[in-house]
Amino acid sequence: MHLDLFTLGVMGLAAGATISLSFTLLGLVLRGMPALRMWAAAFWLMTASGFAQGLDEKQSLLSALTGSALVALANALMVMGIAVHVRYPLRWRWPLFLAAAFLVIQVGFVVVPPSQLADALMFGAKSVVWDVWMIWVLLRRSPRDLRKSCAMVALVCGIDAAFYLLRSGVMLAPDTASQMLLATRLMEANYLSAIVCNSLLCTGFTLMLAQRLTLDLRSMARTDGLTGLPNRSAVIEEGRRAVEACRARGETSSVLLLDLDGFKAVNDSWGHPAGDEVLHHVVKVMRGIHLPDGALLARYGGEEFLLVLPAIDAAQAIVVAEDIRARVANTPALFGQRRISITTSVGVAGAAGLEFEALVNAADAALYRAKKSGRDRVEWEGSGAESLFNISA
Repeated sequence: MHLDLFTLGVMGLAAGATISLSFTLLGLVLRGMPALRMWAAAFWLMTASGFAQGLDEKQSLLSALTGSALVALANALMVMGIAVHVRYPLRWRWPLFLAAAFLVIQVGFVVVPPSQLADALMFGAKSVVWDVWMIWVLLRRSPRDLRKSCAMVALVCGIDAAFYLLRSGVMLAPDTASQMLLATRLMEANYLSAIVCNSLLCTGFTLMLAQRLTLDLRSMARTDGLTGLPNRSAVIEEGRRAVEACRARGETSSVLLLDLDGFKAVNDSWGHPAGDEVLHHVVKVMRGIHLPDGALLARYGGEEFLLVLPAIDAAQAIVVAEDIRARVANTPALFGQRRISITTSVGVAGAAGLEFEALVNAADAALYRAKKSGRDRVEWEGSGAESLFNISA
């Protein structure tokens, strides 16, 4: 079966419109994903370019420049969409600069028409440059958790680049550039390649979106929505892993359990927005302290926070706990024009042979004593339920 250029052009426009509409509708459902909107716009621009050039069989100056501008802008949106998706800080000026450079070359070709060979080679070179740029961002700038879907899209870009390199090689071969039949076959191959690659890109981008959504949902399930810290389940999992690694090496690990004193009174006096602001303030204070490497800070529940210190002995953990207690006490939270003073009680536990759960239970026992003894205190619990240190404010 032989497909003429008109049939292939119609097929390409239909495929492009279908892909563009699918991504647009997907964007209406998956809000808050700017990369999806960029890719939808890029597919629409590519479809519009094919439509504009297909309407003008004589390829006038206006249609040539319009088509080239739309394709260049579509490629810029593709690159920026990939960069936004993998969270690589690429500035708009670079893709737009490259798009403008290619457009200037196209203007020169319209004013001074080149040979058919030169025009075809330049078209192929533009495609290869965009493909290589996208491959670089996908493989070199994507996070580890997104590598699989990014690698698939990079493969599609690689196939597209390989096609245009092969096409250029065929055209540069001796005694082939002037053959009309070859030119027609290459044009048909362009249409088929565009249809196939755009379809594969659609699939690849969809997989990238699905993988990003999966990772974001997992992150949300492990993150406290108010403070941005890991939540209870996340710190239990990560803390258990870190403590077990220290136990295997015979190293001491410590755990701090912190509770904000009189936090209920803050909510009762000024409302829950004030309580939320106090929590944000305390987290900011704790993050401002230079914690040891590998420290895990999490919201354990309500006004309680858990700090896991792998490979940190009791003496160092007590110093950290006292530093946190003092800074929280000396730094009131601001809520509007009000200054809300807050203190914290801290229970500390540290031992070389205890499992993570045992350390948390020991720290909880120490915290109970700190609350019972007057609050705004640091208490330390030894491996055998015996308080070896008692540090008062």
